[in-house]
This record gives sequence, structure tokens and C-alpha cells, in this order.
Amino acid sequence: MRLDIGCGGGANVKRMLEKSEDALVYGVDISAASVEKSRKTAGRYLGKRCEIFQGSAEQLPFDDGVVDLVTAFETVYFWPDLTVCFREVLRILKNGGIFAVINDPGDQGKNWEDKIPGMTAYSAADIERLMLEAGFTEVKATSDKNSYCVIGVA
Repeated sequence: MRLDIGCGGGANVKRMLEKSEDALVYGVDISAASVEKSRKTAGRYLGKRCEIFQGSAEQLPFDDGVVDLVTAFETVYFWPDLTVCFREVLRILKNGGIFAVINDPGDQGKNWEDKIPGMTAYSAADIERLMLEAGFTEVKATSDKNSYCVIGVA
């Protein structure tokens, strides 16, 4: 089972469905409009191998230890309390499950937090530290000029 938190328009949900032919793929987004878009993007998979829910990273609609992979693309900026949310992700992951946070590193010198209400910018080092504090056993960051990815293992 795979989950994309903050699934937005559903592009990453669709990619997971296409690359994992037998996997169940879920999406969660706090926005009703995004949930509707994601459902349309999931198309023929919806109700078969895919479900999209409205919800928050603070309280995910899954049992303990049932998810293999959780992704969060460009969304943790808006999560209200990363420690709480990361512990919630850890709760639903199977032992050995993977959590991947993928973010744009942002433009140096631009204060996006002043421009976008409710946004908090995080560095890869911030995400690594918070994953470790939440209880992930292995955490590793990689980056290039366009993005960084932090992987945490449950």
C-alpha cells in the first residue's frame, strides 16, 4: 500500500499507480478541490486500486503499520506541526516502510514565508532532524540544484 500526502491534483498518485501495477495507492489532501482533482486524475483506477480522501497529515485515516511507502511532494511547508505529522506517518508505516519528503530547496534570498501565508520553509537538514526526533530509524538526504529528498525508514 502506498500513500501520497498532500496529493494535490493527483499527478504523483497516478505515477505510483502506473509504476506499481499491483499496488493499492491512496491520496490524502486537506483541500476538497484537490481531492476532487485527484479523483479525476486517478480515473479508471479509482475505487479499484485507488482511493482519495480529504484529511490532514496530523490524523491519517489508516490503521497502524499498514503502509509500505508514504510520499510528501512539496507539501510539508504547510503542515502545522511536523513532529506530530511525522509521528503519524510513522504510526501507519509498516516496520521497514519508507517515508519520502521531496521539496524544492527554494530561492536563496527570497522570503517565501512572507509571501505565502501559512508556509514554513524547511531545509533538508531540518527534515532529517525532525524525522529522527519522530522516531525514524534511518534517515538520509540527497539533493541537487532543483530539489532535495529526505528518506526515513520506519
